[in-house]
Amino acid sequence: MTRRQLLAGITAAGAAGTLSGVGTAALLADRETLAAGVESGRVELRVDAGEGPTDAVGGPVELPFPALDAGDAGSIDLAFTVPDEAGVNPAYLWLRVGCGAASGLGDQLAVTLSRADGAAETLYDGDLEGLIDALAAGVPLDPSGAAVAAGEQACLDPGTTVALELAYELSPAYVGSESTSLLIEGAAIQCRRVDPTWRPTAFGVPLGADDCAVETACACPTLIGKYEVRNDTLVAGVYAFDEGTDEYRLSVSDVETKDDGEPIAARFRVVLADDPTVAVPLDRVLIKAATEVFVFEDDAALGVIGGDRHAISNVTVGVCLPAVDGDCPSDLVSEPGDNPGKGPGDNPGKGPGDNPGKGPGDDPGKGPGDDPGNGKGKGGSK
Repeated sequence: MTRRQLLAGITAAGAAGTLSGVGTAALLADRETLAAGVESGRVELRVDAGEGPTDAVGGPVELPFPALDAGDAGSIDLAFTVPDEAGVNPAYLWLRVGCGAASGLGDQLAVTLSRADGAAETLYDGDLEGLIDALAAGVPLDPSGAAVAAGEQACLDPGTTVALELAYELSPAYVGSESTSLLIEGAAIQCRRVDPTWRPTAFGVPLGADDCAVETACACPTLIGKYEVRNDTLVAGVYAFDEGTDEYRLSVSDVETKDDGEPIAARFRVVLADDPTVAVPLDRVLIKAATEVFVFEDDAALGVIGGDRHAISNVTVGVCLPAVDGDCPSDLVSEPGDNPGKGPGDNPGKGPGDNPGKGPGDDPGKGPGDDPGNGKGKGGSK
């Protein structure tokens, strides 16, 4: 599976991610802290995040994500080792992650955490925000490479290394210039006379920031496309815009209709033209229904929206685009109310009094007092 396919799967499912092979409840439940005595000998764990092994007792390792452009991908390797030294006891290995730096990348950065030691086991597949949520309380790592529930893991003998790979890709639709980092912490608990379900004592204190999400302001809200509903029919699908950009498409789902089939509401998304599985963050949706324009912004634009039970005639959408040389791009389409020929009274031939032959008093032979033989008693003053 390619990284683009992974991102597509996340977008289509609308899921933050999944932990492989185990139930979420079993992994995330709070547990009693370690209270058993320590046997003779010692427990040691070393972690290597690409700069050489260090003792895990030094605290979590911070993995900074480099400055990324939309669509960039990469990977980070790390390894946990129970050293093969005299006096080192077999140990249960635990892993947890936390927020290193708050940002708006949590749902834009697709990540896969997998074993890189030949086990070919995927531990997590989803987005960064979901990874932090899923592994915040800690999970056991089994030497076999399998994802197991707490209490089912086997011991790591001295000399055993568990190698992991964190692969990532920034959404091709991302707009911005943020960076972030991830905290990863490993812990080892001796195996003898210890309940394997007990989490490390240090894991009882949250790792990193409590809230990793940051609301990112829209740099340049830009209207990019308009779609005209044809024959009062709208079904789920992906549509090219009638006006505006060719780089994006309008995705339509969850269509609601009247009894006669006229569309009155739907869920709208903007997707990439070359990969409709990738959604672009919406800024606003403008729906023309009857003579009114209904505007939905920010979170309101994400729901099933419509024109107050009126049939939808057209949909105009705006997205967040980056500034170019410090300037925001111009709208590619007009707002429905500003489009000549669509606003009430602004369409020649359609507005009252503006169409020769149709407006009162402007059609010879039809206006009061202007039709010889018919104006008497109608056009005179009272």
